[in-house]
Amino acid sequence: MVQFGQQLFFSRSWDLVKKKVAMMIKQQNWSSCWVPDHLRGLPPFVIDDFLSPWTMLGAFAELAPDLTLGVAVTDGIRLHPAIVAQNAASLDHQSNGKFILGIGAGEKMNLTAYGFTTKRAVSRMRESIEVMKLLWTAQGPVDFSGDFFSLRRAVLLPKPVQQPSVPVWVAGNGPVTRRVTAKHGDGWFPFPGLPRFYKEGLEDIHQNMKRFGRDPAELACGFWGRVYMHDDPDNIDQYVNRFRGELALNPWVIREIGYWKDGFDQIFRDMDLDPNRLSLLTYDADDIAKLYISKLLPLVSDIPESELKKVMLAGNPDELAKKIKAFIDAGVDHFCFEIINGASKRHAPFTYFDVSRILAEEIYPTLSG
Repeated sequence: MVQFGQQLFFSRSWDLVKKKVAMMIKQQNWSSCWVPDHLRGLPPFVIDDFLSPWTMLGAFAELAPDLTLGVAVTDGIRLHPAIVAQNAASLDHQSNGKFILGIGAGEKMNLTAYGFTTKRAVSRMRESIEVMKLLWTAQGPVDFSGDFFSLRRAVLLPKPVQQPSVPVWVAGNGPVTRRVTAKHGDGWFPFPGLPRFYKEGLEDIHQNMKRFGRDPAELACGFWGRVYMHDDPDNIDQYVNRFRGELALNPWVIREIGYWKDGFDQIFRDMDLDPNRLSLLTYDADDIAKLYISKLLPLVSDIPESELKKVMLAGNPDELAKKIKAFIDAGVDHFCFEIINGASKRHAPFTYFDVSRILAEEIYPTLSG
């Protein structure tokens, strides 16, 4: 059965967050609630207001005990994996075995401003997962010696409610993170763009899982994406064009939809960026402030709105239902949506609260299977 969850994409006000969770999400037909692990955002796409996911989710376990709770996503850099493992096990107990740990390689916006390195981030993520699973499953003191972390007669008690360990969903679209998912992940949690990207990536993970002696049927097939709903085509067009810059930061999508031009590679290299390795690990808010208008927008200025709409979950309710169904057909069994419609009444009849209700009451029941 397909599951539908929602991510709270900022937490400027605890009272508003409580209202969203206690008065809306738990009353609607949502299966899960997710919180990002951010110190800051990436303007103009994400604002800077974030409370700690570890404390918020502990409160959510009491406010909405029927919901599955998740972090979308933490990294293997800012906290030692033993601390993350303890936080996750604690939330697993507080939620009565309904917690999911999403983890990625990290994001430069959360790292360099605070003195953390982005070097070998994927390898650190992989080793973090290894350490956490060792601590969750070991029956006694354990030792571990890795490239980044070490344990000496370490213990972690109590063990998670979920056995053998808290589910770990790996975020990332690239081939290296897919291999980490195949070997260590309990779920895949990408931001895929198009259904065929998702299907191709999932097939790659399944093939690697078989090579590692794992059963692909055991993998949770997650999806993270932003949703914008409106019934006015002009409003949708305005939204799509506002986010051209975000697409420019994902050159692999531009390639896949057939709009990559000669000279684009050099534009990135002039900025000391490799377009074949570009990710949230390689740019932060300071980079965007310098490069967003002058360097990035020309890469996507010629892409028709009709093509942009194909890689965005934006449209009226019927259009969104069709787009979500296409991802289900590609293999997704658990969605995590970030609804970015404004919350104020001036956005009616498509405020954040309106869109949440329409998705939960009118769209999901027809798709959940």
